[in-house]
Amino acid sequence: MKIRVMVAALGFVGGLPLISTNLFAQEVPPTRVPVGPPVLFSPQIYSLPHAAVPAVRPQSAANGGVQISFSYDGIDFNDSNCDCLPPDTNAAVSNSFVVETVNVQLRVFGKNTGIVLLDEPLATLFGAPSGGDPYVVYDDIADRWYISAFDSNNSGLFLAVSADGNPLHGFQTFHLTNVGGLPDYAKPGFNEDAIFISYNDFGSSGADAAIASIDKAAALSGTLTYFVSNPKSQFRAMPPAQMHGDNKGGVEWFVSTDGTDAGGNTIRVTEMTNYLSNTPNFTYTSLPVTQYQYAQKADQPGGDITVFPNTTTTQVHYHLGRLVTAMASATASDGFVYPKGLYYQINVNGGRPRLLKQGVIDPGPGVAVQMPSVVEDQQGNLGVTWMESSSSEYLSMWVGNLYTNGTFSTQPVAPGGGFFFVSFRIGDYSTAVLDPSDNRTFWAANEYIGPNGGSDIWRTHITSFSAKRVPQHRR
Repeated sequence: MKIRVMVAALGFVGGLPLISTNLFAQEVPPTRVPVGPPVLFSPQIYSLPHAAVPAVRPQSAANGGVQISFSYDGIDFNDSNCDCLPPDTNAAVSNSFVVETVNVQLRVFGKNTGIVLLDEPLATLFGAPSGGDPYVVYDDIADRWYISAFDSNNSGLFLAVSADGNPLHGFQTFHLTNVGGLPDYAKPGFNEDAIFISYNDFGSSGADAAIASIDKAAALSGTLTYFVSNPKSQFRAMPPAQMHGDNKGGVEWFVSTDGTDAGGNTIRVTEMTNYLSNTPNFTYTSLPVTQYQYAQKADQPGGDITVFPNTTTTQVHYHLGRLVTAMASATASDGFVYPKGLYYQINVNGGRPRLLKQGVIDPGPGVAVQMPSVVEDQQGNLGVTWMESSSSEYLSMWVGNLYTNGTFSTQPVAPGGGFFFVSFRIGDYSTAVLDPSDNRTFWAANEYIGPNGGSDIWRTHITSFSAKRVPQHRR
């Protein structure tokens, strides 16, 4: 259920080099705080500071930047048809369309124009009010769109499946009811023969992850057949991979922290088989990584910004036998204080999963990186997006290319313009996806703050980008 905000915003204490560090720290006790449905926002209870803080623009592009092809604003707070926060920004792309969902609105753009082709509340899409937490993916195997969200009383899930590859041609909607209750932080994925939605079950499973495995062929023909299972204990859910190019089925992959969102020195890769049944099989591989820990703080000019939630993966992509994912968490380089962007590339092409690459998006001391997402192109380069802030930079959206030779080129695409007042939660999602029309152009959806942080909050932005040139030397 939605809760109206009745207190002032909470201040949680809490050129980009590629950094490799040896990380050591004590883990803090695990937290089990639900993200939950969006909260209604009353702007009149927030007041501006006694003196305005001048806007500060982020630093210029590093390493030649990236080539921005299309860049346009998505659904902002005032257009979300919700009066609630945060927006839960996410988007997906096909050959011709970009679809964005936020709390509680759907928008379809012409991919190469930014023209809005459809703009409607989720209640119109699902035929009933939704509690929010929406997420959209484009299944390039089946040429279909999937949109999930809370149902009307936040005890189940809605799922919409497009009639074909054109999201303007309508959706078949389904209602998943026996999912445990309050299926929080739900994230969809797919492979050749199934659609998956993972979530935190705050009903019957003590907040541990649960997975709804949906028969894809049945859903595409208008019938809902699904199975709910509970893997090994995991908090903040386990994003199912979007299995691009899968033509076999039979296996689904998940990547998460190794049990909690407090921190650790391993990440968990989960293999799921026999998923269209009541007796699925799970195989778990814990991969050693450099130490990470829940961050303590993030700054903005004139104050601070919440870091809740961090230390959780939010999306996983599979391409050419490899998984990629990212999360925000603190590292030893600054004493586990500020969140940085951690990304991982994992080989699952036969045999035991193997960590191929890990790295840290670290713009420098005192700079916070939040809501990172990553995707891989057909050459093995990574495209990333994140939100960035510091004592001299308002909350801004950035993108970057990480080349196979280690060079990292970066670019600010939506500079923050004002103070972030309603700072009790940073959001739930961001997305980075690969354009299926060429398998080399990256698309990103993320958030930034407009000039008036008291009302012009949680703007969203959509950007496509690719390499300007092939770098010859590592930075």
